[in-house]
Amino acid sequence: MTPKDLGVTLAKTAGFCPGVKKAIDCVLELAQKGRNPIYTLGPLIHNRQVIATLEEKNIRSIESLSEITSRSGVIVLRAHGITPAFEAEVRAFGMEVVDATCPLVKRVHRVIAEYADKGYDTVIVGDAGHAEVTGLLGYAKGRGVVVSGPEEAAALPEFERVNVVSQTTKEESVFLSAAEKIRARSGDCVISNTICQPTKDRQREIVELSKSVDLMVVVGGKHSANTARLAEICARLCPNAVHVESEDELTAELIRKATRIGITAGASTPSWMTDRVLSRARDMRRTLGQTSRDRLEQAWRIIIYSCAYTALSAVALEYACAGIQNLTLNPLLLWMTGLYVLSMHIVNRAAEKGVGSSDNIKMLLYGTHRKLMLSAGFVAGALALIAAALLGWKVFAVMLTVSLLGLLYPFRHFASKGEDELPGSKDIATALGWAAVTVVIPALFYEIPFSKAELFAALYAALVVFMRSVMLGISSVKTDLIIGKEHLYKAFGDKLTKNILLTLALCVTGLLLALTLHENHSTLAWALLAGNMYTLFCFGAYYFNRIPKTIHAETLVDGQFLVLGLSVFTALHFS
Repeated sequence: MTPKDLGVTLAKTAGFCPGVKKAIDCVLELAQKGRNPIYTLGPLIHNRQVIATLEEKNIRSIESLSEITSRSGVIVLRAHGITPAFEAEVRAFGMEVVDATCPLVKRVHRVIAEYADKGYDTVIVGDAGHAEVTGLLGYAKGRGVVVSGPEEAAALPEFERVNVVSQTTKEESVFLSAAEKIRARSGDCVISNTICQPTKDRQREIVELSKSVDLMVVVGGKHSANTARLAEICARLCPNAVHVESEDELTAELIRKATRIGITAGASTPSWMTDRVLSRARDMRRTLGQTSRDRLEQAWRIIIYSCAYTALSAVALEYACAGIQNLTLNPLLLWMTGLYVLSMHIVNRAAEKGVGSSDNIKMLLYGTHRKLMLSAGFVAGALALIAAALLGWKVFAVMLTVSLLGLLYPFRHFASKGEDELPGSKDIATALGWAAVTVVIPALFYEIPFSKAELFAALYAALVVFMRSVMLGISSVKTDLIIGKEHLYKAFGDKLTKNILLTLALCVTGLLLALTLHENHSTLAWALLAGNMYTLFCFGAYYFNRIPKTIHAETLVDGQFLVLGLSVFTALHFS
């Protein structure tokens, strides 16, 4: 046991599986296009917290087409899939239909249909009545039967020709045992191991983890078949195993008496939920109460999640850009920038209502005290506008425009009339907003014509802030936060996004190298290059998948601006 992990280990495979990610991405994209209302035939996934989040975005689960009162909107076929007959009925209903069935489930559909067309009977090893299994049966052409395991398989009649398949989340050892029972009593027996690879990986990891701990905690919906299956496996291998939906179900006695604790989660459980359980378990393991280190960490989390750290980072970037423009900034400009960034980031976080956070401080600020934080955000915005007014009507006009655009951004889909979301629109909007307040407004205040220095500073600010936003977006996706294509990473995927970041990192470095050739800026350029090494370090962490989570991501990424500001200050005052 180390002070860091406190004897609690989180499984590497915990979190959304690709099929769940695909289904959630699908409905989010529809919501962002304003294609409301959006109906899913049954819960999109078996996780009530995620379903509640989707309902806030007007994505509603229904059990029957009769629940739809208007033919406007979209019907989404959920990840588990449905029978061909029901799909035909849905498509004949007269509404737009979008198929979000997991590709690995659709593969099982094809396998069953292929052998059913050849006259084979079908045996499905799975849970009778489960949504996925009901859909699979529909492809068997009326010659399908479901068994839960080898005992039921042994009681089946002999088959002349049979195809044995599995529910995608079935325990592999159970499927193989059942398949062998059927093979032994059949003529032509085809065994199609259709358990999906993410399920296999997850089950294999928890087998090893369960053997090395004396308490296993399985996180996920109580109605999730794959989560319940993981809990069953853990219960067989570990002295103690519990299945919880949230961190509130953990008891201090249970956690403290265990020597080693393992935590895993079902395929429909987002990482932020698992991280909450992990954090709660480690908090309960602390035997001496709150130490000085704990209090410092808590204070730092408040600074981060109150957006004070981000606001200070924006001020530091403005100071660095002022150096490029040879400006000595009016302190009121720095206050205005900090207040503006503080306002926009608080309001955006409050709009999320704390959903998807694994941190109790963030939940407290934006869940319990959401209205208070919203009020603080609007007060900061008002103070930024007052500061802008004191700096002149031009500054006020630009600040008012930028502030209104920032507040209206969440409602952009009303103006898009259902058109596709601009990939990375949030990353672009953040970059342009920061560039406006850190470079454009100071230039207007000092009535400086937009020379090469101002254009250079604006481009530099936009590029580094865009990279910042993309990297934080990657962290959000890796913790299974429910976000859409307004984040570049969600729109373009891992490889392309990282290549874009690499290109931008090289461009920023190239710009600074070019600045070293300018006689009046060479000292400053070398200072910025020194700060740029930190930016490259941040990029390298993300490029090579050393991605920090939650508070650590913001500390690392926003820290680059503080390093830049300190480098410029050192160059200007000590060179």
